Amino acid sequence: MPLAPTDAASRRVVFHRFGGPEVLEIERRAVPTPGPGQVLVRVAAAGVNPVDWKLFSGDPMNDPYERSLPSGNGYDFSGTIDAFGDDVIGWRVGERVFGGLRYEAQADHLVIDPDQLVRVPDGLPLLVAGALNVVGRTAVASVESQRIGEGDVVLIGGAAGGVGILTAQLCLRRGARVLGTASARNHALLRRLGIHPLTHGGGLADEVRAAAPGGLTAVLDTVGHGTVDLAMALGVPPDRINTVADYDARRRHPGVRGVGGAKAGARELTLIADLLAEGSIELPIDSVHPLEDVREAYRRSIAGHATGKIVITTDRGS
Repeated sequence: MPLAPTDAASRRVVFHRFGGPEVLEIERRAVPTPGPGQVLVRVAAAGVNPVDWKLFSGDPMNDPYERSLPSGNGYDFSGTIDAFGDDVIGWRVGERVFGGLRYEAQADHLVIDPDQLVRVPDGLPLLVAGALNVVGRTAVASVESQRIGEGDVVLIGGAAGGVGILTAQLCLRRGARVLGTASARNHALLRRLGIHPLTHGGGLADEVRAAAPGGLTAVLDTVGHGTVDLAMALGVPPDRINTVADYDARRRHPGVRGVGGAKAGARELTLIADLLAEGSIELPIDSVHPLEDVREAYRRSIAGHATGKIVITTDRGS
């Protein structure tokens, strides 16, 4: 059921305790005021990421970030600049922007350092830009970690998810041949993009051998589910395997890399945004949920098998 916020000026998603999506609530507050060197963004859309629900679950193994309760929620956002404080130059009111601000993104407004903002290029909807921060940075960093190029044969674990589908397309742009695991319902999408689809599960190793008889040169894992173990069994060198999802596999297989979005920034986000705006790559939007349906958005994320990104909208022109 949609959450029912009380009356006030600006909504935000918060949680006062740890647990499942049921802990998420809508809080009303005054519109925040930007201080010197800060920008006020009116949020249009905010992405949903698996790391979000790992954090509000309270599992210490998935929470490297310091914070106290109550806490806001979300990281990815897009919107327009509504106001700015003293000493801010180079930005204007109404400018379309996107970026990331942990524990603050799922709200009508947020205050942020303008150095953390990226301009949204013409042609890119705010709905897509609001889903881009985590998956865009992670995809670029993962591909760069293996210097994918001509002659590579790459397996992408979870190729229909938000990170995976961008990772796969970036590999294709570099001249690699790309295989990708995904649910059968997403195979047509992968084929259309030029990705050879495979179904994760029993018999996957044989499918990979049949699809790539010369072997794999790299594996980029975005989902876990044994992808790293499979790569090792197929003889892929550990330093040619990068996972952003299976930290236990990295401990079990020394040499496997774990390069993620922390290794990328505004330059990489600008690259991805420009490619999306010009239509060179695409980021499917799995589903769109109003802010009051934030719990349902995370239930869908936790269930898995989303195609591309799940997005929350404030219904402000996204």
